[in-house]
Amino acid sequence: MKLLFLIPPQIISSLDGVDVAPTISIPLGSLYMAAYLRKVEWPGEMRVYDARLGGKITTYPDGAKTFGDDWDVVARTIEEYAPDVIAISNMFSWQIEGALEASRIAKRIRPEAVTVLGGPHASSFPLKMIEAESLDYVVMGEGEQRLHILLECLAKGEKVELQGVLGGAEDADLLRPNKKAPITFIPNLDDLPIPAYDLVDMERYFYLQSHGYAPRVREYGKRAVTILTSRGCPHQCVFCSIQATMGYKFRHHSPQYVQAHIEHLAKNYRIDYIHFEDDNFTHDIPRYEELLDALIAMKNTIPWDTPNGVRADSWTLERIQRTKRSGCQHLCIAIESSVQRVIDEVVKKKLDLSTVEPVMAACQKVGLPLSAFFVLGLPGETAAEIKANVDYAIDKYRRYGVYPTFSMANPLPGTELYDTVVEGDLLSGNTLDAPPRANTIKTDEFDPAYIQTVYNYANRQKTAITLRRMLTSPKMFSYFLGLGLRNKWFLKKIILSALKGVGGQLFFRQYGEFAKRL
Repeated sequence: MKLLFLIPPQIISSLDGVDVAPTISIPLGSLYMAAYLRKVEWPGEMRVYDARLGGKITTYPDGAKTFGDDWDVVARTIEEYAPDVIAISNMFSWQIEGALEASRIAKRIRPEAVTVLGGPHASSFPLKMIEAESLDYVVMGEGEQRLHILLECLAKGEKVELQGVLGGAEDADLLRPNKKAPITFIPNLDDLPIPAYDLVDMERYFYLQSHGYAPRVREYGKRAVTILTSRGCPHQCVFCSIQATMGYKFRHHSPQYVQAHIEHLAKNYRIDYIHFEDDNFTHDIPRYEELLDALIAMKNTIPWDTPNGVRADSWTLERIQRTKRSGCQHLCIAIESSVQRVIDEVVKKKLDLSTVEPVMAACQKVGLPLSAFFVLGLPGETAAEIKANVDYAIDKYRRYGVYPTFSMANPLPGTELYDTVVEGDLLSGNTLDAPPRANTIKTDEFDPAYIQTVYNYANRQKTAITLRRMLTSPKMFSYFLGLGLRNKWFLKKIILSALKGVGGQLFFRQYGEFAKRL
């Protein structure tokens, strides 16, 4: 049996409203599954084909654009390899059409092949996805064990009766009644082998990431990698969909496993930067302290950061000092709102705001760069609270240098926010069949135009402070200039934010009833 892991080209522009910068990252999910199949000595042959590695932008007659190999190249690759099973990866709901197009091409080229779809969107909408004629199976949640069992059943010609693997709508009874976590998860992550990095062209990833296509704006290194040291999160923030794919229970690799993983990457691929992409990297503080011990003890310190954000209430001055000593270049904390009522009742995040500012002061004292996430436009917020959130973020940027990242609320499939928007009929200017979009929510307190205005205002304020800091600090100037030169999309974003911010501020003053509420 021949297995093809297929990562489709990235859709960067579409009639559905997709408009994003082209990016590429190492496909950890596929590499974990491939490594697991090796560990259990699955007898088949496998290949990982990441179509994004083509690295070119193609424009189609309807105006859509993709990044990577075009669809004709995808078709030829499938035809030449002639796989028996095609496992299609889909990491984001707004990329689902690319995954479905890949499955349609696969069925046209290899009608006898079995097509399998996995990823967060498939985990959130398995019954809807399995309706696609081009898909034979949908795998929910973690794929390592499920894919192996599916392959064994296919080899034996047996019916697949496995929780989380749907071959049709009739398999819905294999799922648990828990709406947010209808499947089970791997209890001990150390049972998983290190991802099979040798199955992909790592040098090509490093080349593309260091030439403007890095998935993270703050891409300091030229050979940066993403590492997951844990899965799952016990918190229930309304906008997060992690439970559908990773569950509520926090499960983690041991510090020894993490150290071995890093040493493997350092020895074989000479990595020079790590993004710890865990959804809750510091949830278990004793374990985090052990991780710091392991990082500090390494012969060569490798710089790292936490782009997905960490909790803002689990820090002491000593812990921040050790974090910097271990190689951390930048911390990101997830605050979401500066209004305690919104945190408690709207976001439903267990966070005491009074614990946050001391962390900001400590990071400033230690000299560890800090940024923070803020979400604008959640149902249940008032217009005044949204504006207060922005004012808080800007004030902390001025006082402590905490760089604010503003996001407009996005009702992602699999989240409580999505359910709230659907049940309350709060969607404005979009349809549920289209890929999810930020700033499509309308309530009695605000509409998308108001949120866009506040968002533009916030970014104008942020840009003004950033420019002042650049002009007064050679270090800051060099830092932001370096990011701009390495990532043209970052430079474009900064310029557009400034221009939109000017227009947004003028509109903000004239906005009518919503503005009057402030």
